[in-house]
Amino acid sequence: MFDTPPQPSYRDDPDHAETASMASAVLLDDIEASFPDDELPPYEDNPATIPRTQEPQRTPDTSHAPVGDSDYIGRTLPPPLPFSSSDTFCSNIRTNLPNYSTEHDSLRNMIRNQASYPPGYYIEIHGKHTETSRHNNKETKRDIVDFHFRVALGDELIPKGHVTGLTPGKLEFLPDNKRGYRGTIIPSLNPTLSDVEEADYLTAWCEKYVADASKVKCFTLQREIRWHDTAKLEHLIRSALLETNYRGHISITFPTSHTSVTVYSPGLINRWRMTTWIRWIFYLSFLWIFTWPLLFFLTSRYEVVKSVWYYASKPPGEEMGRIPTTNDEVNYFYKWQSAIKRAALARMNCGTGLLIEAYRIETALAEQRGAEEARRPAERINTGNAFADGVFGVLGQGLQVAQAFGDARGWGHDN
Repeated sequence: MFDTPPQPSYRDDPDHAETASMASAVLLDDIEASFPDDELPPYEDNPATIPRTQEPQRTPDTSHAPVGDSDYIGRTLPPPLPFSSSDTFCSNIRTNLPNYSTEHDSLRNMIRNQASYPPGYYIEIHGKHTETSRHNNKETKRDIVDFHFRVALGDELIPKGHVTGLTPGKLEFLPDNKRGYRGTIIPSLNPTLSDVEEADYLTAWCEKYVADASKVKCFTLQREIRWHDTAKLEHLIRSALLETNYRGHISITFPTSHTSVTVYSPGLINRWRMTTWIRWIFYLSFLWIFTWPLLFFLTSRYEVVKSVWYYASKPPGEEMGRIPTTNDEVNYFYKWQSAIKRAALARMNCGTGLLIEAYRIETALAEQRGAEEARRPAERINTGNAFADGVFGVLGQGLQVAQAFGDARGWGHDN
């Protein structure tokens, strides 16, 4: 397995376990009394900005911590297209703008622009446990969500110093020796572009699509992520969550969005297939059983171009000379581990909402201040009364023992 780097000790505050909020921070040892709670930026259900910011310095000025003032989705994900819609998870974006089917220059320019944006890429972290209740000799089980949130990975696909929207992914075209949709109903080896220079492949395919006389046709750009060692990153995150003494069930996945763009030719059939309420009528009435085969055999498909985004220069397992596009898996984990632990301990349940960069930076700043405070010698309570001082000392030791016992017992058990 992978070596997990040593981590700082994290402790939960049992008095706030039920009402943990975004202001809840991971407490370090016994500095709560001397380390005031700094109000941290609130978590937002809407995806928030992740500005490119340097790591905090040794003695940072916390008054100028960044606040996510623009939207991550708007900055990193592809811009919306006119006359477009999408599926439920925004995996496929569909448009039937007539210009894309009648002007090859418009289609080519749109494809080039969309290819300069990576797909949405995330880590989705989900923890839950099962509670069993008995009533009238009946046993009922229900799942309790302990935490559920996402962290964005899209920035890791863009080289340092490059600007999103100006850095195209690597365009790959369907090779001549591979079957695929080349304006055909079923995968085929024809037609080919053997007489066209590779630099002109996109223009040539756009011209073929526009010149196609088929009444129902579509042209698709696919986006693909390659060579990310998700197994290593999952292992590191899982280990970090276990270090908080979490005893529930952990699920870590790597969902994507905006993985394809499909241009449909104008016409009644394609307009209906893109209209959400009409689609639902066909789903609920089971008419799709008859219409899906009809659409399949009516549509000429072009699936010949792909925008490829590499997480690293080599696939996982080939560590020698493997260079990440931005951060390798371990460095990315170091960057986000404290924020992920804090979000889990705070019982953050935001579904597909994103942790913002400001949250990560404020967590790192609080951790720095806590570490500096912990290095200072603890002040001995001196009331002038020896008996009272002794009582306070015993009480403090008792609280430490109780907290240590709670940590050892863990949280998130099935019960």
